[in-house]
Amino acid sequence: MFIDKDKINLFTAAQDISIREAMRLIEANKRGLIFVLNADDKLVGSVSDGDIRRGILNGCQLDDQLSAVMNSNPFTVSIQEQKTLDMKQITEQGIKLVPVIDAQGKIHHFLSSEPEKASPTIENPVVLMVGGRGIRLEPLTQNIPKPLLKVGNKPILQTILERLHLFGFRNVYLCTNYLSESIEEFCGDGSSFGLNIRYFKEDKKLGTIGAVKYLEDQLKLPFLVMNGDLLTSLNYKSVLDFHIENNAKLTIGSASYEAKVPYGVLQTEGCQVTSILEKPTYSFRISGGIYALSPEVLSHIPKGNFYDITDLMDVLLREKQSVVAFPIEEYWLDIGQHQDYEKANLDYKNLFNKSNP
Repeated sequence: MFIDKDKINLFTAAQDISIREAMRLIEANKRGLIFVLNADDKLVGSVSDGDIRRGILNGCQLDDQLSAVMNSNPFTVSIQEQKTLDMKQITEQGIKLVPVIDAQGKIHHFLSSEPEKASPTIENPVVLMVGGRGIRLEPLTQNIPKPLLKVGNKPILQTILERLHLFGFRNVYLCTNYLSESIEEFCGDGSSFGLNIRYFKEDKKLGTIGAVKYLEDQLKLPFLVMNGDLLTSLNYKSVLDFHIENNAKLTIGSASYEAKVPYGVLQTEGCQVTSILEKPTYSFRISGGIYALSPEVLSHIPKGNFYDITDLMDVLLREKQSVVAFPIEEYWLDIGQHQDYEKANLDYKNLFNKSNP
C-alpha cells in the first residue's frame, strides 16, 4: 500500500521532542512507530513503542528527548529501489512501514504492508480473569461482581471490552466464578461489543492463572491474560507486540509505584551514620495485572490446582526462560479498594469521555 506525502506528518516527529510526546504520536497513528527527522527534515532514525519501553527500563525518563531511544539505522529504500521491493518478504521480517527516501535524504512517501484502517484485526486471544470475590469492596460487591461495578457511566468490564475491540482484538475468554451468571448475562456472546466471547467457569478457586490451563486447546497463539478490575489507557496491543518482538515466554505489564517513607532514613556503615535522607520517596516496578504469554508455558500449569501467576514466574525464572517486563507509563489503576474505586470514578471522565470509549 502506498501512503503519500500528505500523510507523512502522521508518521514522523522531530528528534528534539520528548519521549512522552512520541508515545502520544505513536498511539495516534496506530502503526506502532514513528520516524525521526532532523531540523532539515531529513530522516535520521526511527522509534518504536518497544524502543521506548526498553529505554524506560534502562533509565530513560518520559521528558528526555526522543533521540535518547532512537534507532539510527531504520530500514529504508530509495525511489528507484522501491520498484523491486518485495513487501511480502519485508513483512515476514516484521517491517510494516517502509520510508521511501529521495536524493536529499527526505521521506518522499511510505510503503505499507497493511491497509489504512483504525485497527487491524488481531486473532490472538485475550483471557480476562473476572471471577474474584471483591471482598475489599464490600458491601458494593455483595450482589454484583466487581467487574460489573460502574466506573464513570459504565461497568469496568465494559470499558475493558470496548478498548480491546478498539485496538483490534476479537477473541476473548472470560474466566468466571463469583456471580458468574451476572457476567454471562451482561456480556452474552460478545456480539454487542464486536467480540467473540467464550467462558470458563471455575467450580473452585484456581488462583490468578490456574483456570487458563483449561483453555489450553484454544490458546495456540501468544495471548494476553488480564485482571478484570483494571482501569488503564494502555494500548493492549503494545504489550503483545513487545512480547513477540522480544521472543519472550512471559511478559509482565509493569506499573510504577512510589512509596514515601514518613521518617528520616539513615544510611550507615556498621554503626557509623554516613547520611540521612529526610522522608524519601522510593520508586518500584510492580506487576500490573496485564500479561502476555506464549502457549508453550501452559505446560507448566497443573490442571485442577490452585496456581498463581507468581508460581509460573518462579518456574520460568528457575528454568532461565525469557521473562520480560513491559513498562506501563500510561494511566493505570487497580480497583481493589474503596479509595481506588472513588479515584477511578473521578479520573474516568478525563481519560475516556473524550475520543475513546
